[in-house]
Amino acid sequence: MPAVSAPHHPSTTRSKRVRNIRSIRRGDHVEVRSGEQVYYRGEVRETAPGLGTIWIRGDEEGIRTAISVEDFTIWKLPA
Repeated sequence: MPAVSAPHHPSTTRSKRVRNIRSIRRGDHVEVRSGEQVYYRGEVRETAPGLGTIWIRGDEEGIRTAISVEDFTIWKLPA
C-alpha cells in the first residue's frame, strides 16, 4: 500500500468506476481508491493497458505516480 499523508473521502461528484483502462485517455481526471478511501486524485498522463497501469499527476502535490489496477479501483471524474 502506498504511503499517503491523508486519504480523502470519495468525491461527491458523479464519478464513474472505470472497469477497462482502455477507456481512459490522457488528460482525464480520476480518483484512485481502495475500498471507500481515495488515495490519489489527478490527471492521467499515460496509460499502459497491457500492464494494467496508469500514470497520473496528483492534484495536490503534482507528483507523477504509477497506479496498478490490480491494487486500486479507478474512478473517472466528470469533465
